[in-house]
Amino acid sequence: MKNESLWAIDTNVLVYATALDAPSEKQQVAQTLLAQLFNSSLGCLPGQVLSEYLAVVLRKKTMPPALALETVTVWAQAARVLGVSVGTYETAWNLAGSHQYQVWDALIIAVCAEHGIKKLYSEDAGSLKQPLGVRVINPFVAQTL
Repeated sequence: MKNESLWAIDTNVLVYATALDAPSEKQQVAQTLLAQLFNSSLGCLPGQVLSEYLAVVLRKKTMPPALALETVTVWAQAARVLGVSVGTYETAWNLAGSHQYQVWDALIIAVCAEHGIKKLYSEDAGSLKQPLGVRVINPFVAQTL
């Protein structure tokens, strides 16, 4: 297998995959990544992403609360979910403070780094090309996934 490494997806991918009003091109890319997540031994899902997704769909009322809870529960059972340690929080805070990342985006990157994730598919690239050794890839621009 050529240069395969662990990878993860960010909240915006989940939102585009399920939002009824998402642009069709973005929704197709997001749904493909979501399917790959569940069918690949290399795909991972930071726990923070599940919480952010739930917060977004509940706040925007894009699905009934019971369905939103069922969705994140099913995803949590079907995917490799990455946890967080105290040290990871400290790493995230440092990243947020030194490179002007949003705290929650920095936490996702720090969790990925802690677990050896090499690629994070996210629309939120931030100021660094490869923070903490995690390459942030925007899947919604023309490139090879």
